[in-house]
Amino acid sequence: MKPGTRDHVIAATHFVLGPSNFLVLCLPVNWDLRLGRAPMDVDYTIFFDGVRWAQAGQASALLVDPKARRAVEMTVRTSRKAIAPPKLLDSRSGKCRVGGHDAGYEIGGTDFGLFRTKHYTVLHIGYHCQETQRSMDLRFLHKGPSEMLEGLLPPLARARCH
Repeated sequence: MKPGTRDHVIAATHFVLGPSNFLVLCLPVNWDLRLGRAPMDVDYTIFFDGVRWAQAGQASALLVDPKARRAVEMTVRTSRKAIAPPKLLDSRSGKCRVGGHDAGYEIGGTDFGLFRTKHYTVLHIGYHCQETQRSMDLRFLHKGPSEMLEGLLPPLARARCH
């Protein structure tokens, strides 16, 4: 952990399997991690280095910076097979690193709501973790400009997925 940062564990608890980690984020100290809107679910798990990781499942979280009054909604999906990327409007793509893995990212927009009136900026990152034998699909949603989400790319390089 670097000075000025702290680890945030995104995990879910299964009543039979117990707690399973999806991802460990290393974010600046001013950010908090809160429960997201979608229910968390774990279908399959794998042990790696003494920790149980969600091999197939989904989790959601809300990254909150209370002093700056901003929030980013995050969803994590894991699967033992490939996960289809979302269809984004006016998107641009690039390469990054997440937890020591090469990953591809795409930033674009999407519309939500009954009449598609709520516009969100989306950062989508997809990669495969060979150690835990799972595909990772990370999605960050924000109502503001894409620069806010691009600022998440450097901290994601220090994330742990195994």
